Amino acid sequence: MLGAEVYERERYWEIDLLRGVGITMMVVSNFVTDLQLFLGYREHRMFWLLFAIATATIFVFTSGLSFWVSYSRTLKRSFSPYPKYFRRFLKLFGLGMLITLITSLLPGRMTIHFGILHFLGAAALLGIPFYRFGRANIIWALFFLLGYFLVGNIHDGIFLLPLGIMPEDYFAPDYFPIFPWFGVYLLGMAVGSVFYPNGARKRPLSLPQSPAVHFLAFMGRHTLKVYLIHQPIFVGLLRIIYGPIPGLPF
Repeated sequence: MLGAEVYERERYWEIDLLRGVGITMMVVSNFVTDLQLFLGYREHRMFWLLFAIATATIFVFTSGLSFWVSYSRTLKRSFSPYPKYFRRFLKLFGLGMLITLITSLLPGRMTIHFGILHFLGAAALLGIPFYRFGRANIIWALFFLLGYFLVGNIHDGIFLLPLGIMPEDYFAPDYFPIFPWFGVYLLGMAVGSVFYPNGARKRPLSLPQSPAVHFLAFMGRHTLKVYLIHQPIFVGLLRIIYGPIPGLPF
């Protein structure tokens, strides 16, 4: 089957599956958020807030796990892994800055200054010096997770947004600062060091012959494409159906 052929190239289906669960939940969460904007719907806000946090946690955790596997394999094949991850930084952070530019043209507080793509681009570099700590990254993860409660009480201009230091009353529809999200990323790296030492799975794990598993793993292999196209599609469809967002000229 096609799924089996894909995983002969040493992709781990369980990592793609977990990433696919995360991106699918993100699509659902963003659709609900868009629907709330167009309809002014405000019920069950706490549920959807918790759903969004769970979604982001799964996605960032899996990104850290995937980084561990990728970086371990790169160390085996390359004398210097830095060019590869610097290119990854440029790609992801560059796409993030493009989104910043586009959202800055929207009225209201819709500008995304440091969203998920900015964060993942930065994490591609930040993860390199932490790789050496392996499972001890759990301790560093706690540093970034708990540090959020300190950093979150400090307010300054937007140039410190990557750290989690915000202007007062700051809002952005997509915001992933280093504190606390790099802590979640490091948890993924720590788990990777346990279950994928040197980038290799400890024991064989057969791919289930389930359409749902294959679909989610497929989504997990194409997360960047799904992330980039789903919001324009949703907003475009909702704009056609419901007209402009209340209070905004589009």
